[in-house]
Amino acid sequence: MSNIDWDMLITSEMKGAQTSKALEAAYAEKEALWQESEMLVIAEQLLAIEDDDPIALSGTERQWRDYRIQVRAWKEGAEGFPEAEKRPVRPS
Repeated sequence: MSNIDWDMLITSEMKGAQTSKALEAAYAEKEALWQESEMLVIAEQLLAIEDDDPIALSGTERQWRDYRIQVRAWKEGAEGFPEAEKRPVRPS
């Protein structure tokens, strides 16, 4: 007779799924922080363009507004999320 508690048995597949979910959550959190900081950059950039500030980065107001829309949409469900290499790209 076996003393295995079958209700407590965790397979390696189950552990792998837990690890995968934890990694996904960590990546999603990292991307949320990136999104938050990037929205601040965009806001500053739009003000710089509006003020004809010579330190404004390249790109038109329309390009920065379009970029803001893309950054705002960068969340779970977006194609490529949460892979940092697939983030929206700043105007250049």
